[in-house]
Amino acid sequence: MITKWLHRFGIPSDAAYVAALASIAGSIVAWAWRNDEDAPNAERLGIFIGLWAPTFMLIGNSLKSEEVAGREHGEELTGVGRRLQQAVEPSARKIDDAVGNLMDEGKSGSRARSSA
Repeated sequence: MITKWLHRFGIPSDAAYVAALASIAGSIVAWAWRNDEDAPNAERLGIFIGLWAPTFMLIGNSLKSEEVAGREHGEELTGVGRRLQQAVEPSARKIDDAVGNLMDEGKSGSRARSSA
C-alpha cells in the first residue's frame, strides 16, 4: 500500500536504493567519528542508522516491481518521474538529432572521399 502511494507520487526505486546506501555510509561515518567520552552512544547511533538499509532496500524492490507492472500495463511515469522525463526529453531529442546529423555527414564525407 505504501509502495503504491510512493509509486503514484513518482518516487523511483533508485531513490530507495540510494537511501539504503546512504544509510550504510552514514552508519560507518557515525561509528568512525565516535570519541572516547561517548563511544557507546555513537556505536548505538551507527547501528540504528545502519538498520534502516534493509528497509530501504525492500521499499526499492517493491517500487521496482510497481514500475515493471506499470510498464507492462502501458502506464507512463507519474509525479516527479514524469516531470523529469519532460525536462530531459527535449534535450535528448536535440542530442539524437545532432548525432544523426554527424553520422549523415560522416557517411556522405566517406562516400565523397571514396569516389574521388
